[in-house]
Amino acid sequence: MFEKIYFKLWGVLMSKKYGIFIVILVILLAGFAVTLLNRLYSFDYLYNSIIKRDFSINPRIEVNPEKKYEVRIWHYPFYRTVKDSDEKFFFELLKKELNDIYPNINLFIGEINFATGSEKLQDAIKNGNPPDIYFNLTDGNLIDENLQIAVSPYISDLEREGFYTVNWDKISHRDKLWGWPFMVYKQFWIANKGLEIGKYQSMDFKRKLSYLEKNSLLLNYYDETLLKQLLTVVGLDRFKLEKNKLDLDSYRALEEVFYLLYRLRQQETIYNSGDKMIDVFLKEFFGEESVMIGPINPYLFNFINNKSNNNYSLLQLDNLIKTYKLNIFRQKKYKGDDHTRAVMEVSRIISEKLSSVIAEDLDMAVAYIPAMERETSNTQELLEISPEYKKYWNEVVIPVWFDFWEKDLTPGEAVARLE
Repeated sequence: MFEKIYFKLWGVLMSKKYGIFIVILVILLAGFAVTLLNRLYSFDYLYNSIIKRDFSINPRIEVNPEKKYEVRIWHYPFYRTVKDSDEKFFFELLKKELNDIYPNINLFIGEINFATGSEKLQDAIKNGNPPDIYFNLTDGNLIDENLQIAVSPYISDLEREGFYTVNWDKISHRDKLWGWPFMVYKQFWIANKGLEIGKYQSMDFKRKLSYLEKNSLLLNYYDETLLKQLLTVVGLDRFKLEKNKLDLDSYRALEEVFYLLYRLRQQETIYNSGDKMIDVFLKEFFGEESVMIGPINPYLFNFINNKSNNNYSLLQLDNLIKTYKLNIFRQKKYKGDDHTRAVMEVSRIISEKLSSVIAEDLDMAVAYIPAMERETSNTQELLEISPEYKKYWNEVVIPVWFDFWEKDLTPGEAVARLE
């Protein structure tokens, strides 16, 4: 009797033992399968293509060495604004670097001008045939949600450490990086001769403004960068809506900007000649009076630098920077995931290896520095407006912004129109 009970218990234990073993084995095999699958396909790709059934690109695909690729690049004449030469030298360097790694990738370079370039790009997007790579020297980085391709899935964890201006904590399945960081430009305003600002440089930006002389501040409010600068300085890192209305942080930031400018207006710090600011902006800077102007982009600064014989001072906007990016597009007639990979590899070379060539000539910094070669930096990226909020920004915020300047609205009147 006892022996029967013993063997029965032993059988139960053995069956449980093997049951546990089988469960562990299944878990291990599943983990191995998931790891193997993720090497071939990203989870985003599997989710979007299989579950959501949306258009999706697999970033795990590699360039096919047996296949020829044609990559189209559009660029502005970024050199001719600063020196008596063109961009041929840079693109020859790129072709040489590319040929050493991917001899099967051919480049087709197209130039667009600053006056019509953005419009030409939009027309190309509407026609379903934008360039593969767009040297974006404008304000916005997410241009088109349908044909533009996010670059964050193509950047490794090690590379991320080198792109020091990107807040990677904010880059997720939803909030992606929409361009290869390329060059970095510190944000500043510029004062001409006679306006002594050196003794105020250690103060925070808002406090510096209170020390400016009467009628000395000329702000080109037609450049939306100015509003984005001020919103960032007062602490807004993301402009957004909730239920089609401004969220509390965005509302309070706009309110603070209007009150800041209103105080400067009441103190007569802001220049007022009765003319539109855009008509007197540079005229007054090169005149006899001591003034400060802003915002300043790289090309405007180069113009001032050449014409004023270094007779100026810079007022830094705290640690604020603007990162210029390379935007990547696909065409309506899609050329394949391997073609997209080839485009990304060209962009990687430009961003990580050759950006220093242009940055030095344009008085900018590079956007990629390996962590071991970089000093600790504390920078803040200029505010960007996401596509889902651009309509509100353009149709509500900007008209109020213009009327605040041109119709002398009070802060109360301005924010009342934002509600």
